[in-house]
Amino acid sequence: MIAASVAVISGLPMHAESAPPAYTLNLSSGKLPKDVETANTNGLLPKKSAYKRGYTEKGWTVDRLYNLGYVAVTPTYTAGEGNCENTLTLPPLKIENGHRLIWKAQSVYRHFPESYRVEAVPTDGSNPVTLAEVEAESYSATAHNIPLTPVEGKEVSLRFVCTSSEGYLLAMWDVQVGEFTDEVSTEEAFTAGSSGDPFMRKFLVDRGTGMWCVNCPAGDIAVDRLMELYGDRVVSLNTHVRDALGNQAYWDKLDWYAVPYMMLNRIKGSAGPNTNKFSQYYEQPTSFAIRIDEIPAPQGRTLEITAHVSVNETIDNSDGRYRLGYVLTGDYHDPTNPEFIQSNNCNQPSYGPYYYLPSSIHPELMYYEDVTLTTEGAFDGIEGSLPTSMETGKDYEVRWQAEVPELLSNPAEARVVAYVLDTTTGEVQNTDALRVGEHPTGGVSDIRQDETSCILGATREGVRVRIAAGKEYRLDIYDVAGSLIGSHRGISHGQEVLPYQIPPGIYFITLSTAQTHASVKAAVR
Repeated sequence: MIAASVAVISGLPMHAESAPPAYTLNLSSGKLPKDVETANTNGLLPKKSAYKRGYTEKGWTVDRLYNLGYVAVTPTYTAGEGNCENTLTLPPLKIENGHRLIWKAQSVYRHFPESYRVEAVPTDGSNPVTLAEVEAESYSATAHNIPLTPVEGKEVSLRFVCTSSEGYLLAMWDVQVGEFTDEVSTEEAFTAGSSGDPFMRKFLVDRGTGMWCVNCPAGDIAVDRLMELYGDRVVSLNTHVRDALGNQAYWDKLDWYAVPYMMLNRIKGSAGPNTNKFSQYYEQPTSFAIRIDEIPAPQGRTLEITAHVSVNETIDNSDGRYRLGYVLTGDYHDPTNPEFIQSNNCNQPSYGPYYYLPSSIHPELMYYEDVTLTTEGAFDGIEGSLPTSMETGKDYEVRWQAEVPELLSNPAEARVVAYVLDTTTGEVQNTDALRVGEHPTGGVSDIRQDETSCILGATREGVRVRIAAGKEYRLDIYDVAGSLIGSHRGISHGQEVLPYQIPPGIYFITLSTAQTHASVKAAVR
């Protein structure tokens, strides 16, 4: 766990500098500087066959990641043989009053969170001082900021020690030592965002994939990024074709001809090999809300499911146009199954972990999640499930049974995805998903912006927010293309300005606490 004094911010620069840094780790040449030392301290080597790139026996090396350019990476997949002790040691530096250490890092493969600690090693031979410990680094790029007060006035070498026991690859960059301040100019007037919330709808994402498909891992990355953008508002359905998890009946209903392929809310105009066409549908309004009740443990292989549908306007459904549709999914990770080998030809740094993973990814490294298992009720819905007329303020309960296919060995591990289906267009109006035994967190329609947590505006210098003091929160900034520009996590002091350097443009800004969600569309001039 990160020490309480560590600020955690991801994305853009988090602080304006009051003076040039005393030290910067420069990786622009694609190599570690000669004055930086690396070591595999305990000699525990990563499994070489698990890497197409990024492998080293020296603890750390340099490679590219996403659009970040060159970063320092340490391979940590040892097939469970023990903890790594891979060290990256900076050259000696005299720590002055007010000096802080900042760096950015991320666990490259989200299924394998990395752990590490930060130490100061005095050059006088005294014992190292532990400055921070990270038990599970985020899968999103995250920036850290810690004071160097414990070693002020001393000459030390700052050292990063990766201690992962079940990891894959830790990346680190933008390492600096210097004086940094939280002061932010707020002279420019804030431009208020719109009051509408474009994220009130949950999104059903259908994706076609196959283990034999060399480019399909790119679809994983696309869905991962969408989940970073919208969190649990993304409900993914992964349909395999011509492999051990294949669902040919579902695939035939999609009427696709290639993989990877994906589609948002069953809107045909959104379909394509990636999410590029999704953005024009994110703000599409919906008149329906849906929520699944907690699903009890199954009797045999039969699930008893209850969902609730409500509307925000009177709906004439006399022709049975709107129905409740559903599909069951399962997750698979079986290191012993020789069929679960994923082909991988993703050779660009933008593909993140798949840039590093080998061309044949072995089962112990592959996770297949949200795999569609059923087709009945998925495209035509349950006939008569919704009444002929629906009125505002009323709750319409739908109960049904579903059999879990044998492909999922344990039916108690099933996930139910239910949605309001427009049978005329084939499009999904809203959706919800819940695993057996999981406690419902409330449908997305239950999330409302309120005065206790709100975004007051944004300028080039930062985002002004109001959050009840003491609340843990997360703020995310996205551009109009849906790319994450910056993210800030912390504990609120009340009304404050979160410092970012935001170029002029139009942005979606979201603010979330455990109880509330706020979102605005802001113009930064």
